[in-house]
Amino acid sequence: MTASPVPPPGDFPAFASYRLEQSGHGRLRFTGSDGVMHDNVDVIHAFPVSAPQGAVAIIATDGTELAWIESLETAPEPLRTTLERELSVREFLPVIDRIEGVSDGEPADWTVATDRGPRRFKVAHADDIVRCGDDSVLITDTDGIRYRIPAVARLTTRERHLIDKAT
Repeated sequence: MTASPVPPPGDFPAFASYRLEQSGHGRLRFTGSDGVMHDNVDVIHAFPVSAPQGAVAIIATDGTELAWIESLETAPEPLRTTLERELSVREFLPVIDRIEGVSDGEPADWTVATDRGPRRFKVAHADDIVRCGDDSVLITDTDGIRYRIPAVARLTTRERHLIDKAT
């Protein structure tokens, strides 16, 4: 399989000039306007947390950017549905609803309730807890899974104290 050369910025193929479809193995296949098929392509959000409906890239297995979609909202159906389904599978970002407990020391054991059920995980360092400017917090556990607290202000006083102590 040969990859197409990377088009210059702003010169990516228009929606009508390519196809994105699910292969028989559940992976994505991209067919460019030149007719070249690329199996096992990835769909990547440019800014998954700050702009979840924003720019999306379709990437070949060799890292070549095959297509750039400025906004999911501008993508026509069924392309938009395919992109959103693929992104939801790839972007596992549980939201922490409640903090049950955080142990002292490093790594710290966290026990939380998320939008996907109860979780226990370890956080190696205080640097793995990032406060964002919008009052949200991103926490990365020792397995590389990120958790999000959308608004610290909505937490109880006890839960805010646990975050302050952990950072």
